[in-house]
Amino acid sequence: MLNYTNTSTIYVSQDTGNDFYSGYAPRADEKGNGPIQSLARLEEMLNTMRACGVLQPITVKFMGDYYLEKTLSVGFDLAPGIFANTHPMKNVTFESYGEKKARLIGGKKLTGFQKSSFNGVDCLALHIPEVKEGKWQFTDLYVNGKRADAARYPKTGTLRGITTELPEPSRYLFDGSKWFIANKEDLEGIEGIENATVSFYHYWIDEHSPVESYDPETGRLEMAYRSRFNLTVSYEPAISSDLHYYLENIPQAFSAPNEWYLDVPGGMLYYIPEDWSIAPEDYEIFAPTLSRLIEVKGNVENKVCGIRFRNLEMLCSRGDYASTQDTSLREQDDRFGSDAQAVHAAPGAIFFEHTEDSGLYDCRLTCLGLHGVQIHYGCNAVRVENCSMTELGGGGVKIYGRNSKQEPELATSHCVVRGNLIQNCGKRYAASCGILINHAAHNEVSDNEVCYLDYTGISAGWVWGYSPSTTYGNLIRGNHIHHIGMGRLSDMGGIYLLGYQNGTVVEGNLIHDVTSAHYGGWGIYTDEGSSYITVEKNIVYNCKSNCYHQHYGSYNTVRDNVFAFAGESLVRTSRREAHLGLLVEHNTLIANGTPMFSCLNEVGPTVTLQTSHNRFWDISGTEPIMYEGTRKLTLAQWQNLYGLDEESLVEAPSPQLLAKLPEELRTLLG
Repeated sequence: MLNYTNTSTIYVSQDTGNDFYSGYAPRADEKGNGPIQSLARLEEMLNTMRACGVLQPITVKFMGDYYLEKTLSVGFDLAPGIFANTHPMKNVTFESYGEKKARLIGGKKLTGFQKSSFNGVDCLALHIPEVKEGKWQFTDLYVNGKRADAARYPKTGTLRGITTELPEPSRYLFDGSKWFIANKEDLEGIEGIENATVSFYHYWIDEHSPVESYDPETGRLEMAYRSRFNLTVSYEPAISSDLHYYLENIPQAFSAPNEWYLDVPGGMLYYIPEDWSIAPEDYEIFAPTLSRLIEVKGNVENKVCGIRFRNLEMLCSRGDYASTQDTSLREQDDRFGSDAQAVHAAPGAIFFEHTEDSGLYDCRLTCLGLHGVQIHYGCNAVRVENCSMTELGGGGVKIYGRNSKQEPELATSHCVVRGNLIQNCGKRYAASCGILINHAAHNEVSDNEVCYLDYTGISAGWVWGYSPSTTYGNLIRGNHIHHIGMGRLSDMGGIYLLGYQNGTVVEGNLIHDVTSAHYGGWGIYTDEGSSYITVEKNIVYNCKSNCYHQHYGSYNTVRDNVFAFAGESLVRTSRREAHLGLLVEHNTLIANGTPMFSCLNEVGPTVTLQTSHNRFWDISGTEPIMYEGTRKLTLAQWQNLYGLDEESLVEAPSPQLLAKLPEELRTLLG
C-alpha cells in the first residue's frame, strides 16, 4: 500500500504529472495525489516546505525523461514573496524513480524527419519554423547518444590564413585580431560562409568564432570574436602559432555519415545517418535550448547544504561560448574566441556555488556543450563520485574558487572527485581539461579514468610564477590517465601543475600515451612557479616529449616513480635558478636510445637540479646519456662534472618491479 500522507518524497513526471496533484505519490488517485509536472511547481513546493518549518530530508524522484523548460534551481532566496529570504535549502536528494536512470534533458527532441537529398547527398531533413523565424538557433546536435559533426571545410586538414597583411606583427602574445586574409582560391565558390564558424588551433588553445562577414574580392574574413592570441608567426615557437583554420556549417562540405548542416535562412536541418537501416522515426535527435541544466546556489551568509543528485542522466546543453575573461588586456570590451588557457571560464551544465556537503553520485553526463560539472565560489565538501562523463564539448569537472586577492568567504576546498570515467571530452573546445582545479585547496582527485582528450587530463593551479596561490594541499592519487593530447594541441600533460602548491601530492597515478601537436607532450608537467609538490610512485610511459618536465619551480620532490620511453628525454628541466628547484631520487628511468635527463640551460654550478639513487636502463643496450643544453654527457661525466647521480645505478628493472608494471609496459620492455 502507498502511504499517501508521505511528505518526504516528491514525484515528478512530465508525462503523467499535473501541478494540481499533491506530488506525494507516483500515480494519480481520486484523492488528488499523484506526481507534479513542472519545475516551477517543484521549486515552489521545496521552498514553501522549508519556509514553513518542514525540515526533514526530502527525496525528489524523477519519473522517465524530463525535458527541462528552464534550469532546475535549488538554493536560497528562490521563492518569491512571503517565502523569500527565509531558509537556505538543505537535505534534498534528486534521483530516479526505479533503477533505470531518469534523463534530465536541456533541449528539444527533434521528430518528423523525412528522407531527402541535399546537395546531391541522401540525408534526413526537418523543417524547424523557430529557426527560420529567428527564435532559435543551435550550434550543437546530438544523435543517438553521440555528438554529430557539423559539416566541415576542408574535410581533413586546414586552410592557410594569410597574416602578412595584418597590422605590423607583434611579439605580444595577447595582441589578437578580429580578421585575417583568406586565400581567395581556397574559398572560391564556397557558399554560406556568413553562417559558418571559423576555428583554428595555436599553442595550447583552440579558438572559435562565428563569421561576421567575408569579402570574396579581398579575401578579408571578419570574425564576431577577437582571437585571444596573435595570428602572426612572430611569437615563438612559430610553428605552433601559424594560422591554419577550418570552417564549420558549410553546405558544400555536407557529405559524410554523422554530419549535419543547419540552413538558418530556410529553417532546414539536414543530417546524414550512420546507419540507413534505422528508420527516421527511430533516431533520437536532440538540439539544445539551455546552457545550464542544474544550478545549486546559496550565498555567503546562507550556504546550501546536503543537495545530492543520484542515479540520474543529464544530457543536451548548448556549447556556443564567447570568452569575456581578461578583457582589460585591451582598451575595448571585446569578446574572444577562447580563454587564455583550458577554457577555464566556460560554464558547467551542473553548477554549485556557496554549497557544502553536496554532490553527484552514480550519474551519467553526456552530450553536453561545455563543461560537465562546475564547482564554484564558496563550496566545501562537494563530491562527484562514480559518474561517467562522455561526449562533452568541454571538460569533465571544474573546481574554481577564490584567488589570494578575493574575500575569504569565496574560498572553495575539500571537494572530492573520485571513481569517475571521463572520456571523449573536449569535443568542441579541445583545450578543455578532464578535471581542472583553480584557486582551491585540500581537494581529492582519486581513482578516476581520464582518457581520449585533446588536452591535459588533470590540472591544478592558476598562478604563474611565485605569486601567492590559494591552490595547495591537493591530493591527485590513483588515477589512470591515457591517450591525452591526441596530437591536436601543444604545451600540455597528463597531469599539469602550476604555481605555489604547499602540500600537494601526486601519487600512484598511471599515465601513458601523451601526444602533443608540436612541443610539450608531457606526462607530468610542473609549469611556471610550481613549488613544494611531491610526485611519487607514479608510472609514466609513452610520452611524445618527456615523462616528467619542470619548467621552473622550487623544492619539488620526484621519487619512487617509473619513467619509461619518451620522444625527447625522460626527465627535463627548462630553467636554471639560484635555488633548489627539483630533487629527483629513487626513480627507475627506462629509455630506448633517448636521454635520461635533459637541461635546457647549462647546469653549471647551480643547485637547481639534484639527483641521486636513481636506476637507469636503456633497452637498446647503450649507456645512459644526459643532455646539458646541446652537449651530450655520459653518466660518468654527469657525475664527475656536477656530482649528480653519484649513488645511482645502471641496471635492468628487478622482477619485483616488473610485476608491478602494467602488461603493456612489460611488453614494451621485452
